[in-house]
Amino acid sequence: IIERNPKVIVYIPKSFPDSFKKEVKGHGIKLIEVQLPMKICKGIYSTGELGSDIKEQSLIVQDESGLIVITGCAHPGIVNVVNKVKGLFKEDIFLLVGGFHLGGKNKNELKIIASALKKAGVRNVGPCHCTGDIAREILMQEYQKNFINVGVGRVIK
Repeated sequence: IIERNPKVIVYIPKSFPDSFKKEVKGHGIKLIEVQLPMKICKGIYSTGELGSDIKEQSLIVQDESGLIVITGCAHPGIVNVVNKVKGLFKEDIFLLVGGFHLGGKNKNELKIIASALKKAGVRNVGPCHCTGDIAREILMQEYQKNFINVGVGRVIK
């Protein structure tokens, strides 16, 4: 990314290690530390830092379809991420995509989470990497045609 766009601005959670920040800055990259929710540019927002143990942020894209939320690993809890976004924007989420961090949950917990996402107004889901196979199956059953099979290289239109 840096080679293709040396003027890129990197937004990272404030709690990221200083060694990582130093490495990024060492490439001459502008670094913005994010702690609170913020607007990055027109239609693009950060949730701000979420979580207590492993802190991360999610990206929110606001376009004509509605809100698109892109998670990393959702360590703070995927329902918590959704609730944060709903609190910021007061509208349904058109697409929730990324890692949902559900790999260690049992089927009953997963069904409760899938139902909670639906009740919170998440209309489409695209879970990947750290979501877990059983969680993906349950989300596929819950969302049916509104389940998007995503992975590296997948283009969603």
